Amino acid sequence: MSVDVDRIEQMFEYSSMSPALTLESHEPTRADVQALRQRIQVMESTRVGSRVIPVHSAVSSIFPRGGLNTGSVYSVDSSTSLLWALLAEATQQGTWCAVVGMPDLGVAAAEELGVNVDRLVLVPSPGSQWMAVLGALIDVVGVCALGAFPAPSERALSTLSGRLRERESTLLVRSSWPRVDAALAVEHQWDGVEQGRGILREHHLRITATPRPGQTALSCDVVIDHGGLRTATRMAPVIDLAHHRKAG
Repeated sequence: MSVDVDRIEQMFEYSSMSPALTLESHEPTRADVQALRQRIQVMESTRVGSRVIPVHSAVSSIFPRGGLNTGSVYSVDSSTSLLWALLAEATQQGTWCAVVGMPDLGVAAAEELGVNVDRLVLVPSPGSQWMAVLGALIDVVGVCALGAFPAPSERALSTLSGRLRERESTLLVRSSWPRVDAALAVEHQWDGVEQGRGILREHHLRITATPRPGQTALSCDVVIDHGGLRTATRMAPVIDLAHHRKAG
């Protein structure tokens, strides 16, 4: 049985199907174009907001919706602990994640921080084809983390953003890219090292998410120890009872 390709193409060109958005038959004015752009932005933000990818509860407070927005790009500094914290809960709940262009990452450390490595795809060295690899992975994974590659052209960025929205995926980048939804940075402190000696007991991290201009930065404090990742417990202030007795 043959297929009439010409007739199929004509169906799409001349059928009475209603498009989602239409400009009237007259030559559109600047106001028409602006109104159309606003309608598209509303539809895009609704689609992006349809799903949030969960993150570890210890870091969820730095995200306004409690997790990673699908269709978004986040800049993440070089902290491996932060990266695994962002992927752990997603993989535990069945989301496939990928890491591209980070050959020095340790899978054992990922497991210790709660990452389900059975849901993790690693592409350590994509070479010059990293953009093609990234595009292919976005089609099949929920979160893709990219190593320190330079940002592509504006045209490529627009195409990539459209694919992220369409596939409801999230991209984490390590280098400085324009138009990221938030930049995540970490301050580190270790307990247990005293004058160059001792055993590392706890790794303290203060994580700050700086969104686009005009929005408030959010921070959280977490600890990594033998039990994994957890929210840092705020210590109550020390009260000198002896001083109060004298004063009384």
